[in-house]
Amino acid sequence: MSIKRIGILGAGRAGTALARAAASAGIEVHIAASRPPRMLKYHLAQYASHATGVLAEDIAHDVDLVVLMVPQEELDDIDVSSLAGTLLIDATNRWEDEPLPHWFESALDAGLSSSEAIAAHFKSSHVVKALNHISHWDMDADRATKQAAQRALGVASDSSENAGTVCELTQALGFSPVALPSLAAGRGMEPGGAVFNEVLDAVELAERLGLNTD
Repeated sequence: MSIKRIGILGAGRAGTALARAAASAGIEVHIAASRPPRMLKYHLAQYASHATGVLAEDIAHDVDLVVLMVPQEELDDIDVSSLAGTLLIDATNRWEDEPLPHWFESALDAGLSSSEAIAAHFKSSHVVKALNHISHWDMDADRATKQAAQRALGVASDSSENAGTVCELTQALGFSPVALPSLAAGRGMEPGGAVFNEVLDAVELAERLGLNTD
């Protein structure tokens, strides 16, 4: 597998669940939050013991990709330049009544999906929508059952190359990746969308999203 190390921006329940799942797959994890690494030590020891805490501005250093897992209301706290040139997985979700940055609201009002809004803001990053429509409980749960082992997750991107890399990560985490034809198609993965928090296999997920499975 080409993915050896990932960065995670966000050390909440979703971020630490992904960190545990990645570590179980043999992937090294760097993780950052609004707090400095020295203040994350106890938290990580409890919830993501194999992850290494780093400064948020250093999260893209020496990793294969970065996963964005912060609340969308905190997006303005991220230094856009620190993620320039990075393959950035948007695993965030838009929740009702959550205060959002002005640029984000304007993009949504213009008809963009949340990931398209993020891609427009992080212009120098390569944004892919993925890992957002599964709960943190299920992210690192035991997938010994056949149904769990076949669970599919969508990967939405305007680049087949970037989608392929994220599909590789998704598969390493123990899921069946389904590539969507565009970043805009990731709208169906958002809260209230056709596949959000649904346990589906690859065929079922593709059908829910109206993808051609022939």
